[in-house]
Amino acid sequence: MNDEIESLPPEQDACETKTPRNHQLMFRTLENPLRRKIVKSIGAFGKTRKEIMKELGISESQLKFQLDYLVKECYAEVDGENIRLNSKGLDELLANIK
Repeated sequence: MNDEIESLPPEQDACETKTPRNHQLMFRTLENPLRRKIVKSIGAFGKTRKEIMKELGISESQLKFQLDYLVKECYAEVDGENIRLNSKGLDELLANIK
């Protein structure tokens, strides 16, 4: 029985799984103008919550709502006050914002 378990392929990380839904999700994510601004503000190097709120003139609750979405869909990571896009966020979102 152990041999069967060990021979199973490892499960893919939910953030790395590629499905046809990915394009729909990317477009839905980028449809929101505030979310696009937040992604562009975070950029390739990341920012703090306060920097983003000041730059965009938004409230903490507006930022939290949009960040919760970006984290849930595996586009961003939040570490305390610091926010950064992960590789999926950089490749699928930031690369498609002009």
